[in-house]
Amino acid sequence: MSPVLTQTTTIRPINDNDLDTIVDLNQDALEGVGPLDRAKTAELVAMADQALVMEDDGDIAGFVITLPPGVAYDSSRYRWFDGYFDTDDYVYLDRIVVSADHRRKGVASRLYEAIERDKPIGLEVYDHNDASLAFHAGRGFREVGVLAESGVVNVMMVRLPA
Repeated sequence: MSPVLTQTTTIRPINDNDLDTIVDLNQDALEGVGPLDRAKTAELVAMADQALVMEDDGDIAGFVITLPPGVAYDSSRYRWFDGYFDTDDYVYLDRIVVSADHRRKGVASRLYEAIERDKPIGLEVYDHNDASLAFHAGRGFREVGVLAESGVVNVMMVRLPA
């Protein structure tokens, strides 16, 4: 495992050929994200505002999926943000996952840089995920609420545009 990314990193839209790898990466990261299968992944990508992968020397190093307001996404966390924002001018970050071999190499930061625009971003982090809470605080996200359901406590966070 290389300690740094190669010179051949690319961020590009997710395509159908990526779906199986994305599912595998997602399922390897269930401590921080909910489960997905191929059909659900394809559905998310189809309704996404942005659905991007970062390739490192041909391998998918990570991916990110954001959703715009008003899509038919069956998620209590998505609906929570729909009620929180008094505008339709925001995005919901559904998930960002970095492969185990690419963690701590700047992949998440690069993916965030690709999606951070002039709109507020809403996301949730499991309350026990201290590393993710610290990462998001360092990127300017602030806690705006808590959503507890089915024994899981979600810290609801928002980043406003600079």
